[in-house]
Amino acid sequence: MLDATPDCIKLLGADGNLAMMNRTGCIALNVDEHGPFGMPWIPLLPEDIQAAGRAALARAAAGQSARFPGRSETDAGTLFWDNLLTPMIGQDGEVHQILCVSRDVTSQTVLERELEDAVAREHLLAREMHHRIKNLFSLVAGLVFIADRETGGDGSSALALNLHEKLRALSRASDVAFVGAESLPAGQPVDLGNLVRALLAPYGERCEIVEQAATVPPGVVTTLALVFHEYATNSIKYGALGTAGGRVTVRWTESDGVLAFTWIETGAAIEVPDEDRQGFGTQMVERMVRAAGGRISRLWRPEGLIADLYLPIRH
Repeated sequence: MLDATPDCIKLLGADGNLAMMNRTGCIALNVDEHGPFGMPWIPLLPEDIQAAGRAALARAAAGQSARFPGRSETDAGTLFWDNLLTPMIGQDGEVHQILCVSRDVTSQTVLERELEDAVAREHLLAREMHHRIKNLFSLVAGLVFIADRETGGDGSSALALNLHEKLRALSRASDVAFVGAESLPAGQPVDLGNLVRALLAPYGERCEIVEQAATVPPGVVTTLALVFHEYATNSIKYGALGTAGGRVTVRWTESDGVLAFTWIETGAAIEVPDEDRQGFGTQMVERMVRAAGGRISRLWRPEGLIADLYLPIRH
């Protein structure tokens, strides 16, 4: 027997049969630690893991280090392993034995799966919000024409048409925000300037964009779009875009794979809100940013919000 350690350690012959194994390995594979060894190792693995195990074993038998993810069922529940196979080569240049060290990565694996589930739920919620918002835009656009006719117009007054065009622009921005990366070809980077301009187009010249050439991978498009959609919505309700003469400046830089955005509002006259009271939309985008490895900081001033967004981008 090998000395007991937290890792699962196995010594295999070049043919893949077990020569020695520590107590942790015996428990993981449900093998009697006092019994004889010599049995094939691969059949002891769960059926859905065996193909990856055979491929890794073949590479190790050919003289190359190999690894694969594993799983075992014990009385304590399901354990997940990172298996590293290292060939032991003799003076004749042949592989005589293979050392397999399996590190317990259960906590990390469970956390990663919980995070994936959380992100999936956020995306499902975003799709539902998109559907409802599109319906709302259609409803409001219809009400604009009805109201114009009820006040003596024919639905084509300058005010009605102008408002209808702004609603259409908002609808297009909503498409960018909520559909985002799902509609893009796999792996195709997105021009950041085009994305931000599409999101802020409904607000016209009141939004100034200070650009730096950059592209972002499809995986972060939805997150970025939701952030700016939320900022713009809140600015109309509480900040500069809801104040005559108020303006917004957006700028960004990219360095060492981290995108740094700054959203600056000026010309507003607002009551500084309580930071502990955040709306549902703000909480949702903050969770999505954290899930993507980023962070948001905000500074509320009477003349408007300053927000900084830091987001890692990996092409």
